[in-house]
Amino acid sequence: MNNNILTATEIAENIRSGKTTPSAVMESCLARIKLREERIGAFSYIDYDKAMALAHRAEKNPTDGPLFGVPFAVKDIIDVAGCPITQGSPIYNSRTPKKDADCIVKLTSAGAIPIGITVSTEFACFTPGKTVNPHNVSHTPGGSSSGSAAAVADNMVPFGLGSQTAASLIRPGSYCGVFAYKSTNGYFNLDGILPLSASLDSLGVLAQSLPDLQLVRSVLKGDQHNKINRDVNPRIAFMKGPHWDEMTEVGKENFYQAHARLFAHSQLHDCKRRVQWIDYPEEFDLLTDAHKIVMTKEISQTRRYEYENHRDQLSLKFVELYEEGLARTDEEYKNALKIRDRVWRMLSVMFETFDIIAAPATSGVAPKGLTTTGDPLFSRDWTLLQLPAVAIPFGSGPNNLPLSVQIIGWRDKDNALIDIASRFNYILTKYN
Repeated sequence: MNNNILTATEIAENIRSGKTTPSAVMESCLARIKLREERIGAFSYIDYDKAMALAHRAEKNPTDGPLFGVPFAVKDIIDVAGCPITQGSPIYNSRTPKKDADCIVKLTSAGAIPIGITVSTEFACFTPGKTVNPHNVSHTPGGSSSGSAAAVADNMVPFGLGSQTAASLIRPGSYCGVFAYKSTNGYFNLDGILPLSASLDSLGVLAQSLPDLQLVRSVLKGDQHNKINRDVNPRIAFMKGPHWDEMTEVGKENFYQAHARLFAHSQLHDCKRRVQWIDYPEEFDLLTDAHKIVMTKEISQTRRYEYENHRDQLSLKFVELYEEGLARTDEEYKNALKIRDRVWRMLSVMFETFDIIAAPATSGVAPKGLTTTGDPLFSRDWTLLQLPAVAIPFGSGPNNLPLSVQIIGWRDKDNALIDIASRFNYILTKYN
């Protein structure tokens, strides 16, 4: 059985029913990694013997955890005891934490097994690592959760942990054609995860299915909403957003197609008012610059040690990012947060009328080249607003590279957003 092509939900069910075992699943995933890792470069660290030993240990000590026996990948900014966590920087090449991050504790307590550490960009920012896009190795996988997105897309592992401070989950999820979930800022405990920008940092998941996102979310949150509820009839607002003119024609056409399918379904069921185009408020034009101000200002505080003591080991891009933050005044920072709060108030009214906003996930397909991770433009605004988002694979562009649609929910309504995503995806697929 090719267990590596199964979703986390399917693997957990098959183990519970006796159709497979944790060691058989791990063996299948490791075989895929051995076959493809040299070409894809998804992992910064993997110990094949240790991973198999953990699977054998699980078999000897079975539990009823909802993720029992399911392997998962961990972004190289999240502490896993005994594993080198470098944060994508040579400064920390010899760093090996002794304690698991809170999210790792929760997942392993639920029976999941960490298979290895996946590549992150430098300090989860813009300088890429070695990972390539599994759909076309001359194209970027996106970042900063590059390795986790590529590992899931290439069937090396059913799900991987990532994070987002600008576009680091939604963008690689879209470029690699997998489901990506970015949580509400503050929704999960971030103990043991690289701090970059407290106002923006969010933990998230990249997975092969939406039920996997919901299952992993429920474990990380510690609630009982661990199964998808597709019996929803959401009110959907399609918003082009302030950067529509920077979309590629392929990206624009794909977004129109997504709207057409959702609208056709609503007409068929006599509820066409539930899918509408809406204009964005003028204040949205201010969000991208406000995000840059908040992000750079906070980075200049959290990464001070590295800049002052190891500047020669930092990339030029990161030095420029840090120094941009140093130049920001406190007044600029406060004004940026005021802009965010003003748009919050507007959106709170909009979310009384709609359940989700559908927006572009990226400008189009993954760009060719491996020196950058692509433009984060289409997630910056939503990240500043601290809202949960899900990237849903839909369509493809040149060279059969994937495209996605992003849907955004209201703060702390993460479980409802994933349920709606499942309904949204079902309709997109039904009208294919």
